[in-house]
Amino acid sequence: MTSTTHNDTKQAVQSFWLLGLLNNAPWVLMLACATNISSGGVALVFLANQAPGLLTKLTAPCWFHKVSYRTRMKMASLAMGVACFLVGCGGLFNDEMSSTEGDNGEDNNDQSDDDNATRARFGLMLELLGVSFTSFQCSLGEASLLALAGKFDSSLLPQFSSSSGSLSLDSYSAVGNDNSGRLESRSYDEGLFSHEESYPEHNNTHANDGDDEQSTSEGILMKSEKQQRKCITAFSSGTGCAGIVGYAYKSLLAELFGWGLSTIVWSAILFAVAYYRIYCTGLYEMEIRLEAAQTRLDHERCASSAEAEELNGTAAAEQRSSLEMVTQPQDEEGNDSPTLLPQLSSELTNTTTKSVHHMTACERFQTVCSLWPYTIPLFFVYMTEYMMQAGVWPAIGFPVTSASARGQFYHYANWTYQVGVFVSRSSGNLFTVSLTLLWVMPMLQLVNLCLFWLISVHHFWYDYSLLIMCFVVGLLGGGVYVQGYNRINADMPKELREFALSSASVADSVGILVADISSLFIQSCIYQRNGIDGAVVNCPLSL
Repeated sequence: MTSTTHNDTKQAVQSFWLLGLLNNAPWVLMLACATNISSGGVALVFLANQAPGLLTKLTAPCWFHKVSYRTRMKMASLAMGVACFLVGCGGLFNDEMSSTEGDNGEDNNDQSDDDNATRARFGLMLELLGVSFTSFQCSLGEASLLALAGKFDSSLLPQFSSSSGSLSLDSYSAVGNDNSGRLESRSYDEGLFSHEESYPEHNNTHANDGDDEQSTSEGILMKSEKQQRKCITAFSSGTGCAGIVGYAYKSLLAELFGWGLSTIVWSAILFAVAYYRIYCTGLYEMEIRLEAAQTRLDHERCASSAEAEELNGTAAAEQRSSLEMVTQPQDEEGNDSPTLLPQLSSELTNTTTKSVHHMTACERFQTVCSLWPYTIPLFFVYMTEYMMQAGVWPAIGFPVTSASARGQFYHYANWTYQVGVFVSRSSGNLFTVSLTLLWVMPMLQLVNLCLFWLISVHHFWYDYSLLIMCFVVGLLGGGVYVQGYNRINADMPKELREFALSSASVADSVGILVADISSLFIQSCIYQRNGIDGAVVNCPLSL
């Protein structure tokens, strides 16, 4: 790898980490300010912070391929700025209303009450509208940046790295598309739930003449495989850190500096400026440059392929056919022929998959449905962990009858959870998991949910050592996130990776929405069991 490629990789990783942080930090900030926005209707804030984003992700397969990354990032940056402005304006109305409550005479009490109620409704409307913009921005940015990270991992950086090194083949693409080809020829039940990894180091079936050449080839494949996960892992790590930064940002400015809601969210407009600036300087220019280099390399390969066919005729065609059947990258005389591997890569992507731009709406829908081996674990792990966050943890306290004690445990539990998410989302470069284990992890999260439910009802383990399990909940949730998207980028055909990554992100949003609705009843039932008043719905069970 040349110095230029190393610098590009480093810049891409840093940019994706910062974009992940900035993309999710305003979303977390709105949740942290939920009680300030509407103390009596926190559920409204959660709904406004989820529904528009879910709609964005559900419709993404219909229009993402028609809109460039740069345009989508402009939209996300603008939405982030508008959201902070609107929430700040709404908070300003509420602040003015509070300051004028005691300044009116008794004769004007009725009129002032009506005016204050009108101001309160208008301020809340502005705040919820702003929160809705945040939801749209976060989902649009997440789906777009996940796809872009997959593009950098699977196409741009590996392609540029191999073209600038001593070896003339793109070893990642060759092996990666071998995976794609096998995916096309096998059903999910037969192929995906195998203990054998589909990452390149587990699929190096090419034989070489000598031990030294074999070691060199394996080293190249290992390096390319590790390269494959860097950008997605960096983005995932940044989103994990956003949970910590969002809550810390609000706590620091409110408690240390005494800032109100309006000032806090208005200051976050700087996030929107930095967000778009980092994309343009860190990724957009690099994407254009690396795509140009990739185009030149593809043209060179096409030219060499045409020349080889003209010189070798039928022999060259038979040689390529034997490569598609698997085995050894050698010509008829037993010599290594690395230049044929990129041809194999190109043929696989062109013949076994169709570009998203040429798919019908029905074909795109079928492709999204085919992602179920990845989306079901994502949906399930998000649903179970948010049931704990929104339903069980708010009903735990020492003692449980104390509202302040419940609030204190909820505060510490969420902080501990966010640390676990950050740690696990940063682990994508350290190890990979099989698809079988990816399905086991949500099952373990369900065990955690049942454990916390029993604890909240029977109090058999009832002290702050429960924070250890909150950390484990974060580890499992963040682990499924980063490992799931890394597997999609490795397992899917190259032509479909960006589409698959952006489309699969709808699973977590659906899981959160289901959990938010279910948590109303979960918390109500735990309140009923512990003799606590204040639940907003009635428990449908008799406990």
